[in-house]
Amino acid sequence: MFFRRRKKGKSTFPFYMEDENIISYVQSEKGSLFKSYFKKGYDFRMNYDEGVPVLLDKELVGDTFEDRVFIHAEFDENYKLISYKIEKGRFLTFEEYEELLNSKEEKEK
Repeated sequence: MFFRRRKKGKSTFPFYMEDENIISYVQSEKGSLFKSYFKKGYDFRMNYDEGVPVLLDKELVGDTFEDRVFIHAEFDENYKLISYKIEKGRFLTFEEYEELLNSKEEKEK
């Protein structure tokens, strides 16, 4: 039997949909790389007041306590991205993440 590789869900940068997860690739100002999986029923906060219905507030911690990235994103009820903000880091595409990860592994050899 032949199995086809499953294509990643299409979404707008910087968040990529995959089943019940939303994935993002992040690099901190200090150089740490993160591949973050956010579960729809767990990591997101429902906003029952006025404003956007779904919020994501996450803090990613690298090798040291000072190596942190703060993510704030707002989604509609169908988890379509409305706006986002990142502090002390930047979002990466999948290709950028793979390239940086491979170069980092080569340096460690």
